[in-house]
Amino acid sequence: MRSDSSLLAAGLLAGLLLTGPLPAARAGEAPPTAPVLAVESPDRLEIDGVVEAVRQATIAAQVAGAVTAVEVQAGDAVRAGQVLLRLDGADAGQAREAARALAGEARAELALAQAEYARRKALYEQRYVSRAAYDQARARLAAARAQADAREAQARAAEARSGHFTVLAPHDGLLGRLDAHLGDMVMPGQPLAVLFDPGALRIRAEVPQRFIGRLAPRARAAGPADVPAPPEGLPVQVLPARDAASLTGTVRLALPPGARGPAPGSPVRIAFELRDTARTRLWIPTRAIVRRTGVAGVYVLGADGAARLRQVRPGPEAGDATEILAGLDAGERVVLDPGRIRPAE
Repeated sequence: MRSDSSLLAAGLLAGLLLTGPLPAARAGEAPPTAPVLAVESPDRLEIDGVVEAVRQATIAAQVAGAVTAVEVQAGDAVRAGQVLLRLDGADAGQAREAARALAGEARAELALAQAEYARRKALYEQRYVSRAAYDQARARLAAARAQADAREAQARAAEARSGHFTVLAPHDGLLGRLDAHLGDMVMPGQPLAVLFDPGALRIRAEVPQRFIGRLAPRARAAGPADVPAPPEGLPVQVLPARDAASLTGTVRLALPPGARGPAPGSPVRIAFELRDTARTRLWIPTRAIVRRTGVAGVYVLGADGAARLRQVRPGPEAGDATEILAGLDAGERVVLDPGRIRPAE
């Protein structure tokens, strides 16, 4: 999409107003109107997309155990390293203490072997013990050191395993889902929660391959209204892979960093302008549209000066102007203040 889209909207409104509205209607005078403008503009493709988080983590259980404490609720903002859940790790705690004790025993055996080796080495150098006795002391020292290293490794593994019974947040974010409750029995690999960064969002959409090469570098999110976007539109990133089954390609639209948009999973309508193609679009001021029970219409001024209600199909808005997809012809005049007139019978 060209960067002058906002200028186009302003120009449309200016053209509609300068060419059209008459002074406010007095008794017996024609109501203020504006013409239906025909504007040549690039062709457009509208498709559905979905909001997703750039940084999202599915937190799963690494060990089996019962949930003994739930420290947060879905929707809470959490910090990296914050405790989310606690599992029953009594057995793991006992195994950790046993591993620590064995590691302490191995360190004591190593200290004894080091002292014995030092004595044997001094005696061997003074020729009071044989070479065989010295070699035995050196071998016992090597075995004691290896045993101590093994016990230390086992203690660290037990320590790490016991830490798996406390589930921590891997990064800052918002807890989008919490699927564990007090007393639940969880198994390794079972998803427990979903955490995402609400300040880093993007829109993903699947675009038919025949349009991939014609997409303008920027696009607009046509809805919902709470999608944050700059006036020039969102940058379009086209992924290189293509889906042979659906004949589509994936595009991503990055939302402004730090902007709080719809939650991940929310549907969004996206409007892409297509390069090298153009068509004529009809525009009227948005305030001329009357909406009643889900139906849109405008009052069209006839040749006899009477205003008659006509149903229309409105399209996207650009500033204070709205595109009309069906129901009007270029050059017709629509009433700007439909609440102040009486339609012709």
